[in-house]
Amino acid sequence: MKKFFVAVLAFSILIFSASAQAKYIQVDYGDSKIFTRCEIATCMEIIEKNLNEWGCTLKSVRYVGDEISNTKENIKYLNELAESRNFQKKFSKCLLFETDFISPPDPHDGKITAWNYDSEYKNYGWYFGFYEVDGEWKLLTSGY
Repeated sequence: MKKFFVAVLAFSILIFSASAQAKYIQVDYGDSKIFTRCEIATCMEIIEKNLNEWGCTLKSVRYVGDEISNTKENIKYLNELAESRNFQKKFSKCLLFETDFISPPDPHDGKITAWNYDSEYKNYGWYFGFYEVDGEWKLLTSGY
């Protein structure tokens, strides 16, 4: 009976560690002097939600840093995108992220998607702007 209990316990640990490992996501909040960890985490949650909705598996997400993210050029770029996304030009801050993920497997249904099925995408960029009108972070664009 004791051997059976030990075997069941060992099997349970093996299954638990395998399932936990399958959902492991590497997260790098960076070291921002401008943005709070909460602001960065909020944007990361939006990224993860989008990738989940698209059927992708997120492997890592990272804030690229203040020096690259919150530049005048990036803020200008966000405000140029604003018009095409029905926003007023009221973006004052930019958060930029990169992700690594696996695209969804081929569903064999003939659908055309932007992804190469079951492929790894690395350093995929995400641009968020702080929208002064409602005080929230908005995802304005993503991609290479």
